Amino acid sequence: MKSSANKLGVFISKEFTENLRTKRVLVLACVYTFLAITSVLLARFSAELMTALLANDPSGLVIQMPDPVWVDSYAQLFSNLSEMGNIAVIMLFIGIVLREKNTGTIDMMFSKGLSPTVFVLAKFSVAVAIVLLLLFISIFVAYGYTFVLFEYAGHIGNVLMGGLVFGSFVVMLLAIVMFWSTVANSTAISAVLGIVSYFAIIFLNLIPVVGRFMPAHLAGHGAMLAMGEVPEHIGIQIGVALVIAALALVASIHILRNRDA
Repeated sequence: MKSSANKLGVFISKEFTENLRTKRVLVLACVYTFLAITSVLLARFSAELMTALLANDPSGLVIQMPDPVWVDSYAQLFSNLSEMGNIAVIMLFIGIVLREKNTGTIDMMFSKGLSPTVFVLAKFSVAVAIVLLLLFISIFVAYGYTFVLFEYAGHIGNVLMGGLVFGSFVVMLLAIVMFWSTVANSTAISAVLGIVSYFAIIFLNLIPVVGRFMPAHLAGHGAMLAMGEVPEHIGIQIGVALVIAALALVASIHILRNRDA
């Protein structure tokens, strides 16, 4: 047990170092920060922008838009994170296992006693830690910018709870990405499978009766939680997301163990 724990710690340290050496962390940080800033700007100035665009419209079209409020920032933020942000996560982490498979590094590590379980858990843990850290940094940026533009940004605890719930969806997404990276033999195929899986999870919301319990709803709960409201069925949705993540990780370990055998 101690040996496995030591190997896990060493491999986690290696993964952190390798991720920091690549542009993956920098790119995701830029994407999340960009979404945080632009989401608040859109929430604050979209009505004024629309009015300006229609000012010289010869048809005389008038669109009545409600005055923006602080919670619009979080509605826009979590909407953008669930779309562009999640696609960025898929594209940046889709090669999380493929690189070792294609270079033969994975076989060398397994031959030296590293187990598939340690390999998967270390890679997954590092990916989750990096993504969640950058996610919460972007949420703090949005919170501060919302305070500047609206003079009120809600209770920080509620806002962070929204980020935590959204993060549970991202954890599930990363586990699915790892699974497809383990199964596929090319980056293109794994990327397509990852994106298809992402949209399939979203479409599960449309299933009668059971759709309300699907984890895709977690991506849209941020604004409600920021206001201090608890969405219906949120506990079940988080549970389903974590079960899917666990199944994806177990499947990845099983595939790699058979490969090792």
